[in-house]
Amino acid sequence: MILVAVAAVVVAVAALMAHRRPAEPPAASTAQPAPNSPSSLLVITWAPALCAVEKSASGCRTGRVDKHGENFLLHGLWPQPREQQYCGVPKHSKDRRPVDLPPDLQERLQEMMSDPKVLAPHEWYAHGTCSGVTPTEYFGIAATLADQAIEVLDPVFDGAVGRKLSSRSVREAVDARLGNGSGARVSLSCRDSPGRGAVVFEVRLSLPPVAQLRPDTPSLAEALAGAPAVAPGCGQGVVR
Repeated sequence: MILVAVAAVVVAVAALMAHRRPAEPPAASTAQPAPNSPSSLLVITWAPALCAVEKSASGCRTGRVDKHGENFLLHGLWPQPREQQYCGVPKHSKDRRPVDLPPDLQERLQEMMSDPKVLAPHEWYAHGTCSGVTPTEYFGIAATLADQAIEVLDPVFDGAVGRKLSSRSVREAVDARLGNGSGARVSLSCRDSPGRGAVVFEVRLSLPPVAQLRPDTPSLAEALAGAPAVAPGCGQGVVR
C-alpha cells in the first residue's frame, strides 16, 4: 500500500511539473491555419525615402539601403485587416526560432530587403504566421510579386525623382501595364521628411488572401484583379 501511495504521489508531481513547464516556442517553419482574412497587402518601400524618414533603421545605419540606390525594397506581405498579426505566437518573445529558408531564397531576400537578418524574422512572426502558408511559400510569393510590381513602378519613380508624384499618376501607370482597374488596388503611403515635407515612402498593393496566391508562379495582374479596391492613400508626395 505504501509503494502504491508513493507511486501515486510521483505521478501527480510529474503531471503538475508537465503542466507548469512552459510551452516550446512555435517553430518558424510551422504553417498556421489561415485565419478569416479577406485580403492582403504587398508593401514595397522606396529606398531613398527609407533613410530620409527612418535614419535609425538597421539597414540605414549599416549603409545597406544606400547601396540599393534609387530602387524599391520589399517590406512585407500583410494579411488584412491589420489586426491579423502574431497568429499563434506571442508579440514579444526572446525564444523565437530563426526563420528556416532555402539558401536561394535567403540570397534573394538579401537583394530585396533593407536588412533581411532583422526584417525577415519580424515579417514572418508579425504577418507570415497569419498567412496560412509556410515561410518558404510566404517569402517566395512576396519576392515574386514584388519583382513584378517593381518592374512596373521603377520607371514611374525614376522619372519623378526630385519632383512630386501623385497617386493618380501611379494608378494610371499600373492600369496601363497590368490592365484597367488594377490601379484601384494601389495606394501611396507618404511620410514627413525634415526639410522636404511629405515624401512618397511606400506603395501598397491590395491582393487576395496570401493562402489563395499561387506559391509557384504568382501573377501580379491576376492577383490585383481578384483583390478589393483600396483608397489611394496620400494624394501626392516628393520622390527622393
